[in-house]
Amino acid sequence: MSGGQIAALVFAVILLIPGGCFTVFGIGMLGDPQSYSLGPPLLTIGLLILAVVAFLGWVAFHKRKPPGVP
Repeated sequence: MSGGQIAALVFAVILLIPGGCFTVFGIGMLGDPQSYSLGPPLLTIGLLILAVVAFLGWVAFHKRKPPGVP
């Protein structure tokens, strides 16, 4: 693994916690009538963070093509 792949993996793992928390709280607040207005923004932020985590996971585990024959 290259240094960039390791950094992507570390940032993906670190971002899993806030992304998961925003998503869980956003889903939880959708059912509460008093705080319903907070649910959709929290859910949107959480899903955006999890999309970044998915991209960083792809970067971390993407295999490079071997160099071509000269």
